[in-house]
Amino acid sequence: MFIPLPIHIYPLVMMSQASKAKVRSWMGIAWVMLGIELALMVSFFYFFGALSQAMLLTLGGSMLSYVVGNALLLNQLKPYLRRLELGEVRELYWISTIDSQKRLEISAPTIDTPQFFVERLLHWRKEIDNTRIHKDIDNILRLFQLLEKKDKREAEKFLVRHSTIVNVLMQYDELENAKLNNQVTFDSKRKLEDVIRQAAQAIEQEVTNQFKMGMLDVSAETDVYIQTLKSRNLLKD
Repeated sequence: MFIPLPIHIYPLVMMSQASKAKVRSWMGIAWVMLGIELALMVSFFYFFGALSQAMLLTLGGSMLSYVVGNALLLNQLKPYLRRLELGEVRELYWISTIDSQKRLEISAPTIDTPQFFVERLLHWRKEIDNTRIHKDIDNILRLFQLLEKKDKREAEKFLVRHSTIVNVLMQYDELENAKLNNQVTFDSKRKLEDVIRQAAQAIEQEVTNQFKMGMLDVSAETDVYIQTLKSRNLLKD
Protein backbone atom coordinates (compact mmCIF):
# COMPACT_ATOMS: atom_id res chain seq x y z
CA MET A 1 0.00 0.00 0.00
CA PHE A 2 3.03 2.31 0.27
CA ILE A 3 5.17 4.06 -2.32
CA PRO A 4 7.74 6.65 -1.18
CA LEU A 5 6.70 10.27 -1.46
CA PRO A 6 5.13 12.12 -3.17
CA ILE A 7 2.09 9.85 -3.61
CA HIS A 8 0.48 6.72 -2.15
CA ILE A 9 -1.63 4.18 -4.04
CA TYR A 10 -4.16 3.30 -1.35
CA PRO A 11 -6.95 5.35 -3.07
CA LEU A 12 -6.59 3.09 -6.13
CA VAL A 13 -6.81 0.00 -3.91
CA MET A 14 -9.89 1.49 -2.26
CA MET A 15 -11.48 2.09 -5.66
CA SER A 16 -10.76 -1.48 -6.69
CA GLN A 17 -12.37 -2.84 -3.53
CA ALA A 18 -15.37 -0.53 -3.89
CA SER A 19 -15.85 -1.66 -7.48
CA LYS A 20 -15.66 -5.37 -6.58
CA ALA A 21 -17.88 -5.03 -3.50
CA LYS A 22 -20.18 -2.47 -5.22
CA VAL A 23 -20.33 0.02 -2.31
CA ARG A 24 -20.93 3.63 -3.36
CA SER A 25 -19.70 5.23 -0.13
CA TRP A 26 -16.32 3.51 -0.46
CA MET A 27 -16.00 4.75 -4.02
CA GLY A 28 -16.81 8.31 -2.92
CA ILE A 29 -14.21 8.20 -0.15
CA ALA A 30 -11.66 6.78 -2.58
CA TRP A 31 -12.15 9.72 -4.98
CA VAL A 32 -11.83 12.21 -2.12
CA MET A 33 -8.62 10.58 -0.90
CA LEU A 34 -7.25 10.46 -4.45
CA GLY A 35 -7.91 14.19 -4.79
CA ILE A 36 -6.04 14.83 -1.52
CA GLU A 37 -3.13 12.69 -2.70
CA LEU A 38 -2.92 14.56 -6.03
CA ALA A 39 -3.04 17.91 -4.22
CA LEU A 40 -0.22 16.80 -1.91
CA MET A 41 1.80 15.61 -4.89
CA VAL A 42 1.42 18.98 -6.64
CA SER A 43 2.39 20.74 -3.41
CA PHE A 44 5.40 18.46 -3.00
CA PHE A 45 6.78 19.26 -6.45
CA TYR A 46 5.96 22.96 -6.09
CA PHE A 47 7.87 23.35 -2.83
CA PHE A 48 10.53 20.73 -3.58
CA GLY A 49 14.05 21.87 -2.69
CA ALA A 50 12.95 24.46 -0.17
CA LEU A 51 12.91 23.66 3.53
CA SER A 52 9.89 25.83 4.21
CA GLN A 53 6.87 25.57 6.46
CA ALA A 54 4.73 24.73 3.43
CA MET A 55 7.02 21.84 2.56
CA LEU A 56 6.90 20.52 6.13
CA LEU A 57 3.11 20.76 6.09
CA THR A 58 3.06 18.87 2.79
CA LEU A 59 5.22 16.10 4.23
CA GLY A 60 3.10 15.94 7.36
CA GLY A 61 -0.09 15.88 5.34
CA SER A 62 1.28 13.08 3.16
CA MET A 63 2.12 10.97 6.20
CA LEU A 64 -1.28 11.66 7.77
CA SER A 65 -3.01 10.76 4.51
CA TYR A 66 -1.10 7.48 4.40
CA VAL A 67 -2.06 6.55 7.97
CA VAL A 68 -5.73 7.53 7.60
CA GLY A 69 -6.09 5.90 4.19
CA ASN A 70 -4.68 2.56 5.24
CA ALA A 71 -6.71 2.66 8.46
CA LEU A 72 -9.83 3.01 6.31
CA LEU A 73 -8.73 0.04 4.21
CA LEU A 74 -8.24 -2.09 7.32
CA ASN A 75 -11.60 -0.98 8.71
CA GLN A 76 -13.48 -2.07 5.60
CA LEU A 77 -11.61 -5.39 5.26
CA LYS A 78 -14.23 -7.58 7.00
CA PRO A 79 -17.28 -6.17 5.18
CA TYR A 80 -15.30 -6.32 1.92
CA LEU A 81 -14.59 -10.04 2.38
CA ARG A 82 -18.24 -10.65 3.29
CA ARG A 83 -19.39 -8.90 0.12
CA LEU A 84 -17.00 -11.07 -1.90
CA GLU A 85 -18.41 -14.15 -0.19
CA LEU A 86 -21.92 -13.04 -1.09
CA GLY A 87 -20.72 -12.42 -4.66
CA GLU A 88 -19.80 -16.10 -4.92
CA VAL A 89 -23.42 -17.03 -4.23
CA ARG A 90 -25.28 -14.25 -6.04
CA GLU A 91 -24.55 -11.37 -8.38
CA LEU A 92 -23.92 -8.22 -6.36
CA TYR A 93 -25.73 -4.94 -6.92
CA TRP A 94 -24.59 -1.44 -5.85
CA ILE A 95 -25.50 -0.39 -2.29
CA SER A 96 -25.10 2.98 -0.56
CA THR A 97 -23.27 1.87 2.58
CA ILE A 98 -22.58 -1.39 4.39
CA ASP A 99 -24.33 -0.22 7.58
CA SER A 100 -27.53 0.88 5.85
CA GLN A 101 -27.68 -2.36 3.90
CA LYS A 102 -27.11 -4.41 7.04
CA ARG A 103 -29.91 -2.61 8.90
CA LEU A 104 -32.24 -3.19 5.98
CA GLU A 105 -31.40 -6.90 5.80
CA ILE A 106 -31.79 -7.57 9.49
CA SER A 107 -34.76 -5.35 10.31
CA ALA A 108 -36.86 -6.03 7.23
CA PRO A 109 -40.10 -7.65 8.42
CA THR A 110 -40.41 -9.78 5.29
CA ILE A 111 -38.08 -11.20 2.67
CA ASP A 112 -38.87 -9.47 -0.59
CA THR A 113 -36.20 -10.79 -2.93
CA PRO A 114 -33.86 -13.77 -3.35
CA GLN A 115 -31.00 -11.33 -2.69
CA PHE A 116 -32.30 -10.52 0.82
CA PHE A 117 -32.92 -14.18 1.55
CA VAL A 118 -29.35 -15.18 0.68
CA GLU A 119 -27.80 -12.20 2.47
CA ARG A 120 -29.71 -12.88 5.67
CA LEU A 121 -28.83 -16.58 5.63
CA LEU A 122 -25.15 -15.69 5.20
CA HIS A 123 -25.41 -13.14 8.01
CA TRP A 124 -26.82 -15.61 10.51
CA ARG A 125 -24.34 -18.25 9.41
CA LYS A 126 -21.60 -15.84 10.49
CA GLU A 127 -23.29 -15.08 13.81
CA ILE A 128 -24.19 -18.64 14.83
CA ASP A 129 -21.44 -20.88 16.23
CA ASN A 130 -23.12 -24.25 15.72
CA THR A 131 -21.35 -26.12 12.89
CA ARG A 132 -24.31 -28.44 12.32
CA ILE A 133 -26.48 -25.44 11.57
CA HIS A 134 -23.74 -24.12 9.26
CA LYS A 135 -24.08 -27.32 7.20
CA ASP A 136 -27.86 -26.98 7.08
CA ILE A 137 -27.59 -23.35 5.94
CA ASP A 138 -25.04 -24.27 3.27
CA ASN A 139 -27.39 -26.99 2.04
CA ILE A 140 -30.36 -24.59 1.93
CA LEU A 141 -28.32 -22.04 -0.02
CA ARG A 142 -27.20 -24.68 -2.52
CA LEU A 143 -30.73 -25.99 -3.01
CA PHE A 144 -32.15 -22.49 -3.40
CA GLN A 145 -29.57 -21.73 -6.10
CA LEU A 146 -30.58 -24.89 -7.96
CA LEU A 147 -34.27 -24.01 -7.73
CA GLU A 148 -33.72 -20.41 -8.82
CA LYS A 149 -31.74 -21.51 -11.88
CA LYS A 150 -34.44 -23.99 -12.81
CA ASP A 151 -37.53 -21.84 -12.24
CA LYS A 152 -37.50 -18.26 -10.94
CA ARG A 153 -41.24 -18.31 -10.26
CA GLU A 154 -40.89 -21.36 -8.05
CA ALA A 155 -38.00 -19.62 -6.30
CA GLU A 156 -40.29 -16.70 -5.47
CA LYS A 157 -42.89 -19.09 -4.06
CA PHE A 158 -40.08 -20.74 -2.10
CA LEU A 159 -39.39 -17.44 -0.33
CA VAL A 160 -42.99 -17.22 0.83
CA ARG A 161 -43.02 -20.80 2.10
CA HIS A 162 -39.65 -20.77 3.84
CA SER A 163 -39.09 -17.20 5.06
CA THR A 164 -39.63 -18.46 8.63
CA ILE A 165 -36.17 -20.08 8.46
CA VAL A 166 -34.54 -16.69 8.88
CA ASN A 167 -36.60 -15.97 12.02
CA VAL A 168 -35.64 -19.35 13.48
CA LEU A 169 -31.96 -18.62 12.88
CA MET A 170 -32.33 -15.22 14.53
CA GLN A 171 -33.96 -16.79 17.60
CA TYR A 172 -31.21 -19.41 17.82
CA ASP A 173 -28.55 -16.70 17.71
CA GLU A 174 -30.29 -14.87 20.56
CA LEU A 175 -30.21 -18.02 22.67
CA GLU A 176 -26.52 -18.53 21.91
CA ASN A 177 -25.67 -14.97 22.89
CA ALA A 178 -27.72 -15.22 26.09
CA LYS A 179 -25.26 -17.86 27.40
CA LEU A 180 -27.82 -19.24 29.85
CA ASN A 181 -26.85 -22.73 30.93
CA ASN A 182 -30.20 -24.11 32.01
CA GLN A 183 -32.55 -26.82 30.80
CA VAL A 184 -35.05 -24.40 29.28
CA THR A 185 -32.42 -22.80 27.06
CA PHE A 186 -30.94 -26.16 26.14
CA ASP A 187 -34.35 -27.57 25.15
CA SER A 188 -35.20 -24.44 23.15
CA LYS A 189 -31.94 -24.57 21.22
CA ARG A 190 -32.38 -28.27 20.49
CA LYS A 191 -35.91 -27.65 19.24
CA LEU A 192 -34.73 -24.89 16.91
CA GLU A 193 -31.90 -27.12 15.65
CA ASP A 194 -34.49 -29.78 14.81
CA VAL A 195 -36.65 -27.23 12.99
CA ILE A 196 -33.69 -26.06 10.88
CA ARG A 197 -32.64 -29.62 10.09
CA GLN A 198 -36.18 -30.64 9.12
CA ALA A 199 -36.51 -27.48 7.00
CA ALA A 200 -33.33 -28.40 5.12
CA GLN A 201 -34.70 -31.91 4.50
CA ALA A 202 -38.06 -30.57 3.34
CA ILE A 203 -36.40 -28.10 0.98
CA GLU A 204 -34.25 -30.88 -0.48
CA GLN A 205 -37.39 -32.95 -1.13
CA GLU A 206 -39.12 -29.92 -2.66
CA VAL A 207 -36.26 -29.27 -5.07
CA THR A 208 -36.05 -32.98 -5.90
CA ASN A 209 -39.76 -32.97 -6.77
CA GLN A 210 -39.26 -29.96 -9.04
CA PHE A 211 -36.50 -31.75 -10.94
CA LYS A 212 -38.64 -34.89 -11.09
CA MET A 213 -41.51 -32.95 -12.64
CA GLY A 214 -39.10 -31.40 -15.10
CA MET A 215 -37.80 -34.82 -16.11
CA LEU A 216 -41.36 -36.08 -16.63
CA ASP A 217 -42.07 -33.15 -18.92
CA VAL A 218 -38.89 -33.79 -20.88
CA SER A 219 -39.67 -37.51 -21.10
CA ALA A 220 -43.17 -36.85 -22.46
CA GLU A 221 -41.78 -34.39 -24.99
CA THR A 222 -39.11 -36.83 -26.20
CA ASP A 223 -41.70 -39.63 -26.53
CA VAL A 224 -43.82 -37.43 -28.78
CA TYR A 225 -40.71 -36.49 -30.78
CA ILE A 226 -39.76 -40.15 -31.33
CA GLN A 227 -43.29 -41.05 -32.39
CA THR A 228 -43.29 -38.17 -34.87
CA LEU A 229 -40.04 -39.41 -36.41
CA LYS A 230 -41.47 -42.93 -36.72
CA SER A 231 -44.72 -41.72 -38.27
CA ARG A 232 -42.73 -39.92 -40.97
CA ASN A 233 -40.62 -43.02 -41.64
CA LEU A 234 -37.53 -41.17 -40.47
CA LEU A 235 -36.83 -43.71 -37.77
CA LYS A 236 -37.19 -47.46 -37.74
CA ASP A 237 -38.55 -49.43 -34.78
